[in-house]
Amino acid sequence: MKFETILKILFELLSNKTITAKSLSEEYGISVRTVYRYIDCLDAAGVPLYTTRGNHGGIHITDTFRLSSTFLTVSEYEQVINSLSAIVKSVPNKTLKSALDKLKSTVKNEYSRFDVKSGNLIIDAGPWGDTEGYKSKLLVLNKSIENCSPLFIKYHDRNGVVSERIIEPHLMVFKQGLWYTYAYCRLRKGFRFFKTGRIESATILNGQFIRQDISKMKLPLDFWQDSVIAETVEMEVKKSVLSDVEEWLGIENVKTENGKNIARAKLPFDNGLVSKIISYGDGVKILSPDTLKEKVKLTAEKIAAIYR
Repeated sequence: MKFETILKILFELLSNKTITAKSLSEEYGISVRTVYRYIDCLDAAGVPLYTTRGNHGGIHITDTFRLSSTFLTVSEYEQVINSLSAIVKSVPNKTLKSALDKLKSTVKNEYSRFDVKSGNLIIDAGPWGDTEGYKSKLLVLNKSIENCSPLFIKYHDRNGVVSERIIEPHLMVFKQGLWYTYAYCRLRKGFRFFKTGRIESATILNGQFIRQDISKMKLPLDFWQDSVIAETVEMEVKKSVLSDVEEWLGIENVKTENGKNIARAKLPFDNGLVSKIISYGDGVKILSPDTLKEKVKLTAEKIAAIYR
């Protein structure tokens, strides 16, 4: 634990150059005296540190200090390169591509006797079928973000309503295997998430928008809860579809109780949820709420009526 904290302090100093003993004490739950003891350990290890007093004082690391590129092992380099490669293939980004090239170059120079293995991580969030069309939309969205260019999109919401609107994309978000863009919508006059798969078309417009400061820590990542009613759903799951339901809800939300597989999760109560449950056939039985149970029953009866 001690050495982990010392390493974290080192990385903070490399990122910020200056930091106070008090802030480190509060962040890691240690005394100021212990902080200085850890600083002495770094100093003894050859890290060039010095302290200053006053309003702008603190612990400093010299600007010329750099960690050796051999700080990471070949295996660690491979994992970082493979992960970056997977992201760049899915959403091409000039900055990420530049960082990837530099990392590859470092490995080649520092570990000339090793070969970086081919990637073992693939990210393809596109739908089955026209993956090229999906990736072209990701390219347009990323270009819009980089250049602060507004986008004209044709969008299908989760209830099937089609609208045309102008948005100002700020971020790309990868959540539960899907790509979203977080953008200011001029039509709704506010920020919201747009699922890439629901964008029918996207055209970059002339002009630029002013990028707003967005705290990534405060992003509303449970965004669907703001637009639809969410309810805790309880289901009995047959073994035949158990792995599919675990993948959908997360394995931690499916438990074995009295010999039965019971799934519980807070889910958006809309037509999409009903369709999802219907797709499991008789593999899933709704236990609660009763309103969802009734909705699934009526939908199943309508489907059966088509084939009578």
